[in-house]
Amino acid sequence: MKKTTRILFALAALLFLGACSAEPAAQHDFDESRYFQPITAKMSLEHGYLRLDYTLGVPNQSMTFLLKNQDVSVVTVNEWYMNETDNIRLYYAFCEPGKSDGIREEDWKLAWPDIKPGEESSRKSRPRRSSLVLQPNNSTLIDVPLTFLEHAEPPRRRARYTVALYAQIALNTLQTKSEVFEIPVSPKTKDVEIE
Repeated sequence: MKKTTRILFALAALLFLGACSAEPAAQHDFDESRYFQPITAKMSLEHGYLRLDYTLGVPNQSMTFLLKNQDVSVVTVNEWYMNETDNIRLYYAFCEPGKSDGIREEDWKLAWPDIKPGEESSRKSRPRRSSLVLQPNNSTLIDVPLTFLEHAEPPRRRARYTVALYAQIALNTLQTKSEVFEIPVSPKTKDVEIE
């Protein structure tokens, strides 16, 4: 009986050791081009409620954008990043009130992501993604920090500024951009206009 138990134990050990292989499992390459297909549905990117109390030099200000499915079918964005602010870019330029349509292309500055000259992007090489599913006529909210207001240098000292903004989705599969719009911005200190 003891001999049979030893033989069975030895066979079980061989089966177990045979199942544990030192060879690595086959690598599965993820084909992004096949999975992340371009989205042709009608989508819009709009700003949410605009406050009237944006201020230069003040931290923790933000703005909300709405990515809306204006199509009649469900839209799935497989390329969507889990960190919602990774999905959008925001650009700004100082201008005269009502003159945002005359801003030259080279005058627009990147407001978000907040990457200062000489810095590298903080995004990891393989950021986490989670598919975004939008039903017809539904939208998702994207809160964008307005960190540029903390360190932006306006062209002149004034009692009030006008800042033109536009946003665009920062994905390869979705080319959606907002209209250019303007917001009033006050300086942190009450300066009188100097021309």
